Amino acid sequence: ERIKKLEVYLEASGLKDYILTAEEEEVLKDFENVNFEEFNIQDLFTKLNLRNNNKSFNKLDDTSLIRTDEFNLPLVNAKMGDNGIMFYGREKDFDSAEMTIDVISNGAIATGTVYAQPHKIGVLWDAYLLRPKVIDVSREKLLYLSSALEKSIKTKFGWDNKAVWSKVQHEVISLPTHNQQPNYKIMETFISAIQKLVIKDVVLYTDRKA
Repeated sequence: ERIKKLEVYLEASGLKDYILTAEEEEVLKDFENVNFEEFNIQDLFTKLNLRNNNKSFNKLDDTSLIRTDEFNLPLVNAKMGDNGIMFYGREKDFDSAEMTIDVISNGAIATGTVYAQPHKIGVLWDAYLLRPKVIDVSREKLLYLSSALEKSIKTKFGWDNKAVWSKVQHEVISLPTHNQQPNYKIMETFISAIQKLVIKDVVLYTDRKA
């Protein structure tokens, strides 16, 4: 039964295909030779100002630790793991956004942690969402950018130095480039290839057990 559920998940999430394309093979082969440059973070991302619209909000009554029909919107906050999500709120109570990057701004351990958030998400507190300024944003690009952003800021901020946007926006991020511009295509292809390499053994295992 669990194997069947895993197969359904792999199919639904698009992870069933583990065969590398020629382009993916080329990117993996030559990635060490890719040019990298530093860019100002504020030039690549826009901070979203998402609000809690429930003026009488009370965390005990207006959030849930599990997702339900009523509490259907994941909320980010200062949470390590679980993609930064600890609570769920009512979609009507919170502004929300998709295809964003979540930066945790507070917490003794979590400060400066970054998560890709391709799905609809809201903000509870101690975190904020960034939208990449690239026009054709994708899940793979979000994953690459979130990892690069965390690498840039994680060690620079902490409990006594919050990773708030007014500070983070002035930091720099190192990215692959083409003609002195971020090479989003190679980022996307690289993540796609890595996903296939990681998932290959899982797919083969489910195929053998089916």
